[in-house]
Amino acid sequence: MSNSSASAGNVVVIDSGLSSAWNTGRLVYQHDFYGNDNDVMVANANTHGALVTAEILENAPDVGIIALKVMPDDGSGASEANIEKALQWVVANADAYNVTAVNLSLGGGAQTTAATTSISDELAALAAKRVLTVAAAGNSGDGGVTQGVSSYSADVNQICVSASTGDGAFPSWAQRSPSLTDVCADGTDVRITNLSGVTYTANGSSFAAPAVTAAVAKAQQAWVEQTGTRLTQDEFLDLARSTGKAMGTAGYFELDTDALMAKIAQSAPVATEQSATTVIVNASGAPAGGVNAHFKLLVDGKTVGQATVDSAAKDYSFTTNLTAEQAHKVQIRYDNDGFVNGQDRNLFVNKVTINGTAHSPTAANVTYDKGALDGKDVVKGQSSMWWGGTLVVDAPAKDFPAQNFPVGAAPANTTITVNASGAAAGGVNAHFNLLVDGKAIGGATVGTAAKDFTFATNLTADQAHKVQVQYDNDAVVNGQDRSLFVNKVTINGHAVAPTASNVTYDKGALDGKDVVKGQAGLWWNGALVVDADKSWFPSATATTMAATQVGDAQDAVYQHLMTQGLEAASAHPDHATAALDHTGGADLYGHFAALDQHIDPLHHYDAA
Repeated sequence: MSNSSASAGNVVVIDSGLSSAWNTGRLVYQHDFYGNDNDVMVANANTHGALVTAEILENAPDVGIIALKVMPDDGSGASEANIEKALQWVVANADAYNVTAVNLSLGGGAQTTAATTSISDELAALAAKRVLTVAAAGNSGDGGVTQGVSSYSADVNQICVSASTGDGAFPSWAQRSPSLTDVCADGTDVRITNLSGVTYTANGSSFAAPAVTAAVAKAQQAWVEQTGTRLTQDEFLDLARSTGKAMGTAGYFELDTDALMAKIAQSAPVATEQSATTVIVNASGAPAGGVNAHFKLLVDGKTVGQATVDSAAKDYSFTTNLTAEQAHKVQIRYDNDGFVNGQDRNLFVNKVTINGTAHSPTAANVTYDKGALDGKDVVKGQSSMWWGGTLVVDAPAKDFPAQNFPVGAAPANTTITVNASGAAAGGVNAHFNLLVDGKAIGGATVGTAAKDFTFATNLTADQAHKVQVQYDNDAVVNGQDRSLFVNKVTINGHAVAPTASNVTYDKGALDGKDVVKGQAGLWWNGALVVDADKSWFPSATATTMAATQVGDAQDAVYQHLMTQGLEAASAHPDHATAALDHTGGADLYGHFAALDQHIDPLHHYDAA
C-alpha cells in the first residue's frame, strides 16, 4: 500500500469496501470498521464502494484514496455507529493525511428540514477544518411528490447532492429539496470502466455524489495553490452555483466542473510582496488567584500568537508574514483581566518593537481600546491594561519592508500545532512556551482536556529546525502535581508523536544535558525537542507542501497507527443503508424496499 499523497490531496470513501476488479488508485490508508481490521477488500467484484471509488478516480485521477469500510462484506447495510467511528478517524487524522473531501454515498430517510444525527459533531469538526463532506440525497423521490433528502445529507455541514439526468431534469426516483439540496449532478447511466476494460452504467445519487467529491478535491487543490488556504463549504458552493447550469426546475442547478475550475483559475489573487515580520512585546503582570496575566498578539485582527507574562518584565517574540510596504495594526489584547480575593490581575505593556522599530505604549500612534476590540471607548495609549482591552499600534508602512531573500533562505510560512493537556495544581494550569531553534514563538496555558494550540511563524526554508515545547511551570502544590502532556506536534502538516525517533526530551534547562528519549509526560520541567527535517520547511514560493512532503508525514503517521492499532470509538446503534444492484439483484430490491431505500441499479453497458 502506498501512503504517498497525490497532488490533489486525499479523498475518504466511507462505504462497503473495495474490489480487485476495480481501480483503487493511490491507496493511502484502509480500515474495516465493521470487521475491525485493516483489509477493506471484499469478494464481491462489483461492491458499491469499489464503483464509487472508481468513479471518483475517473473524474480526479490525481487524488489519493482512503477507504473506510463500514458494512459487512455483502454490503447489505451500515450502522450509524460504524459510520461515526469512521468519521471520528477522519477528524483525528485529516491534517496528517491531507484529507480534502469525504464521500458518503449512503442514505436512508426523507428529511424535509435540516437535521442532526449522531455524526453531526464530526461533520461540523470537518467543516471547520475545511474538509468538505459530500452526501448522496437518496433515491426514494416518488416523482418529486415528496420534497425530502436522506438523513445524513440534510445536515448543514455537508454538501447535499441530488441526482439529475445530466440535461436539466430529475429522474423520477431522485430525492431533492429546494431548501436542502446544495447541488445536482448526473446520476443516470453513469459510465464506469473496470480494470478488465468492461464498462458499466450506474444509476442513483450514490453515483452523483462522487462527481461532486472529485470536483471538491480538484477545486481545493487549485485554491490552495493560488491562495495558500482551502475553500470553505460556502465558498465552494458559491463557486459551484455561479458556474453551474440552471435546471428546468427552479432553484436547482447542475455541477459544471470545467466551468468551476476555469473560474478558480480566473480568480487567482495578485501576488504581493511579503515582509517577514518580528514583533516583540515587552510586558509584565500582576497575578490574581495564582493565575498570571495573559495576552494575545493580533495583526489587523488576526491572531499571531499568545503569551502568559510573569511579574518581571520580559520580551515575548512573535514572527509572521505580512504584506510589505503597507501599514498594519499591531494589537495586544489582554484577555483574562480579573479580581480574585482582593487581588487585581493586571497586564503592563512596556514596549512594542516591530522589525526593530520600538513603539512606546504612550506614543502618538498608539491607542487603547477598552473592553471589546470594536473601535469604541478608545483612549490614548497607556502601559497599564485596565478594563481587559487592547493596545493598538498603528504601525506605518515603513515598519514592514519587502525582503529579497537569497535562494534557499526565504522565510517559510510555517504552522506548528501542539496538541496538549495538563493537570492543574493550586488552581493553576500547566503552561508551555513554543520555541524554534531556541527562539520563543509563543506560549499557551493548557486545560485538562486535550486541545490543539496553533502558532504561525517564518523560518528559513530548506533547512532543518528544532521545534521545542518547553514546560515552564512544573510544581507540586498541597499534594497536587501540576503536569503537562504533549500528545502530538504537527509541523506544516507533518504529525509527530512525542515518542517518535526524531524526538528527545531535555530535562530541566534546555541545555543539551540530561537528554532522554521523547515522552508525552513532561516531568522535570523540561523541553520536548522535535528534530524536524529540512523538507518540512518548503520555500516561500510554494504556498503548500509538495506531495512528497505530505507523503513523508503520512508514512510516519501510518506506521504509528499500524503499530498502535486503531481505537474503536463509541457510537450509536442507529441504522443506515447503502444501495447497489446489478444483474440478477431482485432479492436485494426487496430488502432495500423494506428499508425505504431506492436501489442504485447497475447494468452492463454495451459499448458502440
